[in-house]
Amino acid sequence: MAITTLLLTLVIGLLAGFVGAIAGGGGLISIPFLLFLGIPPQVTLATNKLGGMGLSFGALYKFIREKKVVWSYAIFLSIIGIAGSFIGARILLTIHTDVLQKLIGVLLLLLLPTIFFKKNFGLEELNVSPIKKAVGYACYFLISIIASFFGGLGALSMSIVIFFFGLPMLKGNATELVSYSIFSLVSVIIFAISHLINYQVGIALFIGMLIGGYIGAHTAIKKGDKWVKIVFSIVVVASAIKILLN
Repeated sequence: MAITTLLLTLVIGLLAGFVGAIAGGGGLISIPFLLFLGIPPQVTLATNKLGGMGLSFGALYKFIREKKVVWSYAIFLSIIGIAGSFIGARILLTIHTDVLQKLIGVLLLLLLPTIFFKKNFGLEELNVSPIKKAVGYACYFLISIIASFFGGLGALSMSIVIFFFGLPMLKGNATELVSYSIFSLVSVIIFAISHLINYQVGIALFIGMLIGGYIGAHTAIKKGDKWVKIVFSIVVVASAIKILLN
């Protein structure tokens, strides 16, 4: 593959990693680019998952140093995410993703009233009931199945953690990224065994997302939860429109 293509992939990865570390949805930047390169859809999703691990590692390094991860939630979410990734990674081998795309777009639109009309959404840490947490774990399991192969769901999974566990934006994103990193690794291993990854493009994307993820996490911490909520709202709206019109 031409060096210019790999350099462009790195730049796209940097941008996707930056946005993804702040508000999720980085895959909505990187996946269309990979498809534009002529990479088959299944290989695109698998390669993007490899790149997305760079985002996770770069952002998590910063979030962990700043003590933004709520480990009591992160550990259990990781276990659930691993279970979902085994199911989702196998689904990618056979499923047609068009129906899933529309469903995800609708789910994102359903988030908007909560984001815009619930003033304290993502801005303060709240006490939540055990029942609400249980529903949150169940919802996260379902989303982790899809997210294990379908990129751009960071905003949706982040919303679940914020809403059901009462976490502010930065802690919610950091905590969810721990689980995302672990179940993404499981997915990548399965994809590698199935020979679905384009490693030239995937490594360039990984490096770009690694750098972008660190810069994005640093920026989010510096700007604070209110600023992150604004960016997050924009990403949710853009994600829903992009998916529904795709």
